[in-house]
Amino acid sequence: MARNFWENRLDSVAEHFAYPMPLYADDGLQVFGAACTLKEGLSLYRDAAIRAGIVRMNPRILAEGLTVNGYSNVWVEWDHINADGVCLRTSQVHYVFYRDAGALFPRIELVEYTVLAFPEVPASIAMPKIA
Repeated sequence: MARNFWENRLDSVAEHFAYPMPLYADDGLQVFGAACTLKEGLSLYRDAAIRAGIVRMNPRILAEGLTVNGYSNVWVEWDHINADGVCLRTSQVHYVFYRDAGALFPRIELVEYTVLAFPEVPASIAMPKIA
């Protein structure tokens, strides 16, 4: 997914999510009702990262929960790396996945940012926010 994100293949990224998909960040909630709205948010995040000199993001899985009834939790730190290989920023994210027995891959059903590398991005997405 990270490679598709950086190569601006946001359709490929968006297919890994279930909709509507809640995203908690900065003490607020945003719900992405369809892939098109998620792609808009991903594009804004990608643009902010590029402006900051980020050229790639490396994930580090911090913890994985046990799968229960098809659901699992994963906590990830995403290091935002510049062209010199220096980590400039880090996001901490909690994902809730669901894997249907017949699915090719699990779908992300919920995203919670505990630390935002670019806190200005959620505020710039033009959609209602619920605290």
